[in-house]
Amino acid sequence: MLNKKIILEMNIQEILKKYPSLIEILKKHGMHCNECFFSEKVNLREALESSRLPTEEIIEEIIVYLEK
Repeated sequence: MLNKKIILEMNIQEILKKYPSLIEILKKHGMHCNECFFSEKVNLREALESSRLPTEEIIEEIIVYLEK
C-alpha cells in the first residue's frame, strides 16, 4: 500500500522519475509538470494547491492507479 503523505511530499520530478506513467493523470487535470521549471522545486501538494485543483481527489486517483 502506498503512503499518501510520502507521495504528496515528493517533488514532481521525483514522482515522474519513479512513476513516469503518472504524467497522463497530471495532464488530464491540466498539469503539464514535466514541462515546468518549478517541478524540481515543489512537491505534489504544493503544485496541486497552487493550481487550485482538487488535491485529495487527484491524489486518490494517483494512488488507485499505482496500486493496480
